[in-house]
Amino acid sequence: MTPGRHRRGRSRHAAAARGVRAQAIALLCLAGSILLWTVGFAGFDARDMGGYGLLTGFNSAVVAALVLLLGSTLVCIHQSRPGWVVGVHLVTYLALIHGTPAVLYGNVRYAWSFKHLGVVDFIMRTGAVDPGTDVNPIYHNWPGLFAASALVSDLAGEDAARAIAIWAPLGFNLILLVVLRYLFRGMSTRPAVVWTALLIYFTMTWVGQDYFSPQAAVYILYLGAVGLLLRERHGGAARTALFILLVAAMAVTHQITLVIVVMSIVALVVTRQTRGWYLPVIAAVVISAWALTFAHDFTVTNLEDLVSGFGRPLANADATFSKSDGASGSQLVIIWGDRFTVAIAVAFAVLGFRRTRRRGTPQWAAVVLMVVPIAVLVQMSFGGEALLRVFLFSAPFIAFLAAEACAPSGYAGAIDRRRMAMAVAVVILVLPGFLLGYYGKERHNYFTDQEIAAARWVADTARPGSLLVEGDVNYPRQLVGAEKFAYVPIAYEPSVERVLDDPATSLHEWLSDPIYTDGYVMITRSQKIGAEMDGTLPRGALTELEGELVTSPLFTVAHRSRDATVFTLSDYGEEVGRR
Repeated sequence: MTPGRHRRGRSRHAAAARGVRAQAIALLCLAGSILLWTVGFAGFDARDMGGYGLLTGFNSAVVAALVLLLGSTLVCIHQSRPGWVVGVHLVTYLALIHGTPAVLYGNVRYAWSFKHLGVVDFIMRTGAVDPGTDVNPIYHNWPGLFAASALVSDLAGEDAARAIAIWAPLGFNLILLVVLRYLFRGMSTRPAVVWTALLIYFTMTWVGQDYFSPQAAVYILYLGAVGLLLRERHGGAARTALFILLVAAMAVTHQITLVIVVMSIVALVVTRQTRGWYLPVIAAVVISAWALTFAHDFTVTNLEDLVSGFGRPLANADATFSKSDGASGSQLVIIWGDRFTVAIAVAFAVLGFRRTRRRGTPQWAAVVLMVVPIAVLVQMSFGGEALLRVFLFSAPFIAFLAAEACAPSGYAGAIDRRRMAMAVAVVILVLPGFLLGYYGKERHNYFTDQEIAAARWVADTARPGSLLVEGDVNYPRQLVGAEKFAYVPIAYEPSVERVLDDPATSLHEWLSDPIYTDGYVMITRSQKIGAEMDGTLPRGALTELEGELVTSPLFTVAHRSRDATVFTLSDYGEEVGRR
């Protein structure tokens, strides 16, 4: 071997050794972050959460875990470490952030998740959906997720649906990691940009639409469809077939998201970011076919409500802002933290787009897809969540453009310090708002075994046609037997002041109404928290109401635990009601 070849061989071996050492160090950082996070949350009781939710459990060990994990991720990206190393870092981050509530709570998060489980329960009990039902009819008309979950539960066991719901946030985010990587690789051939975009997305998107819900499933399908159109821009039979399959899956799962789907496809075709004039036509036909056949009655009956916000962008945006009216203390901090995160991310996205233009490779597809969701404000209020949906659907492309501003542009192994500093700045600036938005309301989203048991007891005990009076809607609502009841939440009743002034008399009148076979009043721990945090009732109102009913001769306690009380009319109350 010549001296030159010998030196080159030693150089290659030295470079390989350095690479192995760097990867070993990165994996040690990974293990260290997991250990610190685990130690930090050891012994934490979810019942102890305060005004900042799960952030109550943050301490120096938890913060150190995040710093170590995210710092190692950024170094790996900027040193062009192998994709699997960066990928393992991101998977670990998602597991810690989204798996921790599942482990700590041991129960399903979010009150809406229980309603969704209730639809799965109905399908499993009856073997069908009921499009004409008065209870959650929209879910029975777009039952894709629920039917699939019922099928899995039928095959894997009756507790499978609950397990799916508990782990849905982690599962959806892991799937989203794969889908977003597929999408981003359709917009950039630079791995550093793709990985940086993924990191920014998962450290800024605080909206929390990743729970067991149709919109979470359709969001993933939507991004997969967009990725398909950007990866296969010139069309083909295979692309068209897969596109139809994705749109069909969305069409049977969630009706409102489909507005954004169609708008985005039209925008991509019109701006020539993908080819296929027929794509919007296919999407419109498939979506309309379901809405006007299986879901025909619901679509026609509720068309006015679906388009009631059309042409009112300011009112639709204000509907989101008005939800925070009256917020104070920790909730006000959370709201402004969320807004700050959005502002910072958008600012870096604008900077990133300017850099792509100067480089001669403007990322127009990302700009188009970032801007299109804003049109939602012109069309509907999304139940007062229009701005949240705009941010959610714009977020992947905000993250991608922000990555163009701070992703490394140098050679493998050489860190561009200026770009590294910018990437660190982005993460440092957006992460607090993400944590506030995603974890800050966990006191509102946590439910105990006793509350779930109370909800099941009522469903098992009541006869069809019963009245269920609830203090607030924030509890394991409609988990089983939802079709048995007429639901009356006190917090949202026009006569709420009269009820609070004399709860025993008012509620006795309601439960004595002969149109109901049975009558129940349920007050739970999470209802009290929900009414307090949402401002739907005066502080302590449900505790006082509960005390009034306990001492009233008109009522008797039918079921009681630490976290829930269920009342029915006493014998005396029934006698008075018959007079």
